[in-house]
Parts: sequence; structure tokens; C-alpha cells
Amino acid sequence: MDHPLVPGDSSAIERGPWHYGADYVTAYFDGDPARLAKLVPKPFDVAEGRCIAYVCEIVSVSDSGAGMVAAEPDRTLYNEAALGVRCSYRGRPGVFYPVMWVSTEWSLLRGLLNGYQKRLADKIALTKLHPLNPGLRAVSPGMGFGGFCVKGGRRQLSVRVTVRRAGSPADLPAFGVVYGRRAYPKTDESQEGVDQPVEILKSNSRTSDVWLGDAEVETGLDVGEARNVTGAIYKTGFTISGSKALD
Repeated sequence: MDHPLVPGDSSAIERGPWHYGADYVTAYFDGDPARLAKLVPKPFDVAEGRCIAYVCEIVSVSDSGAGMVAAEPDRTLYNEAALGVRCSYRGRPGVFYPVMWVSTEWSLLRGLLNGYQKRLADKIALTKLHPLNPGLRAVSPGMGFGGFCVKGGRRQLSVRVTVRRAGSPADLPAFGVVYGRRAYPKTDESQEGVDQPVEILKSNSRTSDVWLGDAEVETGLDVGEARNVTGAIYKTGFTISGSKALD
């Protein structure tokens, strides 16, 4: 894959599969199902209104570009903020992200090709600890973590988590598979548009360093009142090999 259509290092996206390792600050909450249904396109169905909102720092490489961690580290690091809505497709549970904000062009383009609704943020930031910083301590009950996304001079998403206890991956709410939509409308009648619901092909998932706690979430999207809000911080790794069209 070369995108734009220039081979080699000038390509904005290297060939997949793509591998990810991320540090998350996450809130889970219940929104208004009627309002959330306006954010999630058909054929996906919104039921109870369960949502996930997160800000994360990601390290990503591909099979063809693992050496970039040393040669071009800026092509392996980015931040992301997103809101996801639990939904289903023909009864199969999953999550659809009406919007994902990212901090780099290459992540934006990669996501759009695979069916994520990505936007380029002006700024994304989140809490970062360091074990040798004398003014900081290791994660412990009562510590606060936060992250936010800014676009167009206003905060689009803000998440704050106060951790209360250590947890395990099994404590994190399950959302099912990840759904997306590859949508490229026609700009002239001579073209053919694309409007294709997809499932993101995600594998090799693993999670560690889970801490659970209380959370606050604010978003510019119309999700209704956020109820039953909980939070977590954790590390996750996974692989995305592309996306497949749904029947």
C-alpha cells in the first residue's frame, strides 16, 4: 500500500498489518440511547446507550516498518482521543466510534482507509508518569489521571479518572468487536461513491496494569447526561490487519 501513491519512505502509510501498544485513561458511562442513535449510522443498532470515552498514547509499527522506532520515531508515536457507542449488527455486539481524534497525519489516513471516523486534533494530552521522577510516585489508590482533546479552540473530549484499586483485564467492560464505516461520497456524477459498513480486523489483544476507579467525562458530542460513570487506566496491545466488509 502506498498512500498517497508515492512508493517508499514518501508514502504516508506503510503496508500492514499494524501493531499497537497503548496507555489508556478511560471512562465508561451510560448516555441517552435516542441521542446516541443519531451518532451511529445504520446498519448498526444502538440499544442500552453504554459508551466508552478515552484518551491514550500509542506506539505503532507495521510488519514492514518496525525499524522506524529508531530511524523515524515520529512515524511510530501518536495520541488519540475517542468516543465509542455500544451497538450491534444483526445481533452481534460491538462498538462504533462516531469520532476519533488523532495527533498525526499518518494515523488519520490509516484510520480512514480502515473505516474509523478519524479527525486531526489540534492538541491531545494525557497524564504521563515516570518511575525516576522524584516528585511522582507509582500508581496507587487515590491518584488522579486525566486526558483531553482540543480542536478548533475548544475541548472536544475530557476524561478524568481517580483510581481506587488494582484490577484485572476481566474487570473492564466488554464491548465486542469494533465496527466502522468506509464512507467516501461522490464529488461528481462521473464517480462511484463508497458507503461500506465494516468490521475492524483486530487480533493479538492483551491488557495489563489495570487500575479501576471513579471518573468524570465531558464531550462536545450530544450524548445526553452521562450516568453510571466509572473509570480505568490500563495498557493494551493489539494488531489490526485491515477491515472486512459486512454483508
